[in-house]
Amino acid sequence: MNLRNRQRIYFYCCIFVLALSMCILPHIGQAKEANRTDPLIEHLEFLGYQCDLVEKGIRAQHHAKIHLYITYFQGGIRLQTGFPGKKKEASGLARYEVLNTLNKANQVARFYWSTTGNLFGMAWMPGLYDRSRFSAFLEAWEHDTQNLRNAYEHLRPYLEESTAQTGAES
Repeated sequence: MNLRNRQRIYFYCCIFVLALSMCILPHIGQAKEANRTDPLIEHLEFLGYQCDLVEKGIRAQHHAKIHLYITYFQGGIRLQTGFPGKKKEASGLARYEVLNTLNKANQVARFYWSTTGNLFGMAWMPGLYDRSRFSAFLEAWEHDTQNLRNAYEHLRPYLEESTAQTGAES
């Protein structure tokens, strides 16, 4: 095959990929907005969460578990939570060491410090809701949030003392 034919094939492949991407990409990652009949809400309410629709997600509060903000994100389901933290000190390596140790033990959640010193946690499950997959995902999330509770004494110097708002009571 000569160079001219290879260039033509390459050109047509590029045109095909471009056309395909123009058809598919607008649909990839579109967030499915939650509604009252969302199976996530039913699932969470069955587990004792009180759910509210907020913006494009679900706020789920529980009397004994960490509160969640749930959204459909990039073809999956994202769980998020947050805690007010203290301003970062100049040499704040210790706060990162605590989170690095915590994140190594986690299954699905990743915790991180914001630039303002707040603590955030996030986990993402690929795909749409499926009862058994979502149950396993929540079980792993609960494991990770228990790790967070266990690390509280190490995190305490960096957090504000307002756990009542986030539902992070032990």
